[in-house]
Order: sequence, then C-alpha cells, then structure tokens
Amino acid sequence: MSSPALVRSQSMSGEVLVIGGNAAGMTAAGRAKRLDPSLQITVVEPSHFISYSICGLPHYIFGEVENHEDLIVFTPERLKRERGIEALVRVKAVEILPGRRRVVCRHLDEDRELELSYDRLVLATGYLPEAPNVEGVALEGVLTLSRLEDGIRLRHAITAGGRSRVAVVGGGYVGLMMTHGLTKQGAQVTLLERNRQVYSQVDEDLARLIEKELERNGVRLFLSTRVERLTGANGRVQRVTAGEIEVPADLVLLDVGIRPNTKLGAAAGVACGTSGALQADARGQTSLAGVYAAGNCAETRNLITGRAVFSKLGTTAARQGRVVGENLAGWRSEFPGTLETSIEKVFNLSVARTGLTLRQALSAGFDADGALISHTDRAGYLSGSRPLHVKVIFDRSSRRLLGGQLIGEDAAGKRIDTMAAALTAGMRLEDLAGLDLAYAPPYGTLWDPFQIAAHAAMRGLS
Repeated sequence: MSSPALVRSQSMSGEVLVIGGNAAGMTAAGRAKRLDPSLQITVVEPSHFISYSICGLPHYIFGEVENHEDLIVFTPERLKRERGIEALVRVKAVEILPGRRRVVCRHLDEDRELELSYDRLVLATGYLPEAPNVEGVALEGVLTLSRLEDGIRLRHAITAGGRSRVAVVGGGYVGLMMTHGLTKQGAQVTLLERNRQVYSQVDEDLARLIEKELERNGVRLFLSTRVERLTGANGRVQRVTAGEIEVPADLVLLDVGIRPNTKLGAAAGVACGTSGALQADARGQTSLAGVYAAGNCAETRNLITGRAVFSKLGTTAARQGRVVGENLAGWRSEFPGTLETSIEKVFNLSVARTGLTLRQALSAGFDADGALISHTDRAGYLSGSRPLHVKVIFDRSSRRLLGGQLIGEDAAGKRIDTMAAALTAGMRLEDLAGLDLAYAPPYGTLWDPFQIAAHAAMRGLS
C-alpha cells in the first residue's frame, strides 16, 4: 500500500498561519517553506518552546540528557534566521474568524490581544491529558507529562529530594516509561491501573510479560484498580486511595489517557469525526475552506480497518504534517493512514507492536486469530541469546496479516519494522513466511521469529 506520487497541482502564495509549534505544525511549516520559499509562514504556540522532542523528555527528566535545551531543534530566533519562518511563543489562539480569515490571539505574558490574518490555516493543536474525576487532582505534587514544561517541573520535583514514594496512575505508554525511570532513580513506585492489564496496545498474554518485568524490578502493581481520591496536607499530596488500597505518595504522576485538542477548531465550525478528533481528508483539508488539520488533534485512517482513528503517536503527527505542508505549497499529496507502529522500553524489555491487536481485530469484525511463539533473538547455541516472544494476528478466512506484537530485550523490538512493512504491503501469512530475510547466528535465527509465528499460524489453519 503506497501513497500517490507527489505532483504539483497549482501555484500557491500568500500567508500561512500554523497553530501549534511541535511535530505536526513545525513539519508542515518547514516542508511548505522548503517547497515554496515565497510563502509567508507564521507559527503561534502557547508554550515557551517550539520544535522539541517530547519522546526525549524521560531522558532529560532522569538525567541522561543534561539540559532541556538539547531536546529543542529550533528556537524562534533560529527558525527565523535559518528557515524564514516566524514563530510567536506564549501566544495562544483563542478564536478563529473564518469569514474574515483571521485568528484572534492572546499574548499570555502581556495579557493583550492581536489578530493574525491568513490565506490558509493549519490546526496542529495536539492533545490534552485526561485527568481522573476525583478529589485532590489539583494538589501540589500531582503531575502529568505532555509538554516540555511538564518535564522541567518533574525533573525539579525529583531532584528536589523527599520524593522517594511515587504513585503512577495509569499503565499506558507514559505511565510505563515513567515507572521505569523513577524506579531506576531509586524511588519506590506503585503503579495503579484501572483495567485488567497494563499497556492496552498489546494483547493480554503479552501484557503479562510486562507485568512480571515490573514486579521483578520492585514495582508494586495493582490491576483493575480505580483511584477514588488523592489526599494531602498543606496543599501537597500525601496519599492515593483506591478502594481498600491506601498508597503513601510524595509524588503522583497521572497517565489516564489523552484526548484531541479540538476546542478551537470545533468552535469555528470545523467538523469532528467519529474518532472525536477534527475531521480531515487524506490531504489534511477540513470541512472549512482553506483550513487544514494535522497531528494529534486530527483524525486519520487505520490502514487495516479503513476506519477513522485518533492517533496518539508523534510519528503519525509528523507524517501528517509533511503531507499538509506539501499541499500548502501547491503539491498534491495524500496521507494513506497509520498502523500505529510503536516501540517502548520497560526495564530490560523492548515492547513493540503494529497493526491490530487480537481484541481490536475481533471488534472490527475480522475472523481473527493469533499465533504466539517464544524463541530466541539469536542462535540458541551462542552465549548471550535471550528470549523473544512474538505474536502474529491474522484473518482466518483470507489469511491476511492484521497485526504483530513483540517482546524481547535491547534492540530486539526493532524487528517490528518487518511486520509493519508486511502489513503495509497487504501480505498474507504465506508472504511473510516466504520473505528472504537476512541470517547470521550473532544476529538472529535461521527463520525469523515472525516467520516462525506465521508457520505456526498456518499449521493451525491446515
């Protein structure tokens, strides 16, 4: 499955206004300016920072990256000097006036308004972290992690001392990442997850391996546990209550989900789709003429089901932003969709996934099944070979591949890229099993573990 070739459709000019200064917005602005230097492009961003690596935040929080500036690709000054793009930080867009093609903004530090005009507008407003609807979430020491400022606050809280007991509420991508880092820093971490497994992006059988790894590293884990309240003294959090469970906590990190930040666009009349995000076509065009949307505020299409989805990944946001930028410059470009391919490190484990889980595939109406195998990441007779657990999801009727999951150690998770390529190409079990993949004992096994899983799946169908 491939996107159409990039072709020039028309000559564009005029003012482009981008609301949102990170992955999607900055990629759109940079790509458009590179293709058409005559464009006048302005980016507005309510944060202090633009163009930084949100995925690098944990490495800064836990001291692997010394300065937060190292995560920043462009400052406004450098962006203006090197790319000719204007970036206004600490400026929040508060109202879109589509009839006049203007956006009302507010200087957050100066408390004054200004209006910016546009010929074409890009909404890249990202996402907002969810907070549990419980008492005490406003207490000092209760944090979320969604912006660089959050990372700076969290690093300060950790290094300030007296934060040895940490409760992490939610076992998603951020929750697991922070549990790993906080434990490595010597904190006593308790992880509370309301569902029956951590990390819903993999199936329950693989989630059990993650849960064992957490407990092996000293994490107290409570599943099917819903937080009821946070309590403290003198305005600072001290305890998390979940039913009969009482968890002392000097610091609480919330990871209970995110939602697309659609308020600005929806108020201007941009339609929201079935996923809850702003509706946009493959070119990023919304229901309002001249208004595009990209990134975590905009929905896209799942490549397996064809259904509209809200993607939470920065990789998807950047790819959408690139497509929007090409269209802003007068090229005809389309974003085909996402497999939600991702990889995460949890202590010694590399956890990777792509496509649909078995649960998602069944919910989507496929005649789905899965084949899970346990193998080694290299020839078993070599010292240092380590366990590798691989799962292939497929449709029993058509034998089409629907998804893949992998848990191993170190860089083993990058093998998921083989499955992502196979899914993009629309392969069947036989196609995956027959791929001509590289082999040498220090790097793998004679049959790649995903091929072994495909063979196991085919045996189950015969």
